[in-house]
Amino acid sequence: MLDRIRHLRAGLLLALSSLVLFVPISFWFPLPEYFGTLASEEYADYQLALRGIVALYLVVFILNLFTVGLSATKLDNVIKFWITLVPASLLLVLPFLLVIPTALTFPDRNFFEVFRAMYRLLRFSSPLLLAIALICTAAAVALNIRAALIFRSAPVLGDIPPKVRNRYFIYGGVTLLVFAIVIPVGAYNGSLRTLDRIACNNYAELEVPGLDEEVPPFLSGIRVIGESAGNQTLRDALINFSDLSRQYFSLLNSEPENSLTLKQYETAVAQAKETITIYCYEYGVK
Repeated sequence: MLDRIRHLRAGLLLALSSLVLFVPISFWFPLPEYFGTLASEEYADYQLALRGIVALYLVVFILNLFTVGLSATKLDNVIKFWITLVPASLLLVLPFLLVIPTALTFPDRNFFEVFRAMYRLLRFSSPLLLAIALICTAAAVALNIRAALIFRSAPVLGDIPPKVRNRYFIYGGVTLLVFAIVIPVGAYNGSLRTLDRIACNNYAELEVPGLDEEVPPFLSGIRVIGESAGNQTLRDALINFSDLSRQYFSLLNSEPENSLTLKQYETAVAQAKETITIYCYEYGVK
C-alpha cells in the first residue's frame, strides 16, 4: 500500500513540474502565431533549433501530465521510471545540443553568447527573463528526477485504501483546478504580450518626421499604437509620450517662449520616451 501511495506522490510532483514548465511555454502563446514567426525567412538559419527547443518543452509538459494519470495505475514501476526520467534528461541536455550547430557558424563568439542570443529569439530577451526560463527548466528537471527515483524505489504492490485514495483524488482535483486557472491566465497574458510586441514593433518602424507639418500625424500615429497595446503600462507610456510631445511641440512654436516650461516639457518627453524604450526592449524580437 505504501508503495502505491508513493506513486501518487510522484504524480503530484510531475503535475508541479508541468506547472513550472508552463511559465516559459506561456511566452510562446499563441503557439500558431509563434510557429508562424519561426517559419519566416528572418528565422531561416535558426528555426530548426528553435522549433526543436519549443517542441521539447511542449512534449515534456504533455508527457508529464500523461504520466500523472499513469501514477494512479498498476503499470510497472520501471516503465514509469523511464518515461519520467528520459524527458527530464532530454530537457536538461538537448537545448544545449541544438544550439551547437548554430554556435559553430559564429567562430568569433563563445557558446554562451550564442546560447543567450538563441534564447532571446525564444522571447527571453532580458537577463531576468532568461534567468526565469532557466530556473523554471532546472526546477522542472529536478522534480522529474525526484519523481523518477520514487517510481524506481517503489514497486507496484498492494491496494490503496478508499480513504487514502479519496484524499489523493482531492489533491488531484485541486491540481486540476490550479491548471484550469493558470493556463487561461497564461494564455491571456500571452495575448497581451502579443499586442505589446506588435505595438513596440510598429512604434520602432515609425519614421521620425523631418518637417513641422509631419509632426502632428506622427504623434497621432503613436497615440493610435498606444491605444492598441495590451498592457496598461505600455499603453499609458505611449499615450503619455504622444500627449506630452504634442504639448511640447505646440509650446515650442508659440510666442513668447517660456524657457523654463520648455525645459520641463523636454525632460518629461525624454522620460516618457525612455519608459517606452525600457519596456519595449523585452519585445525586441518577434
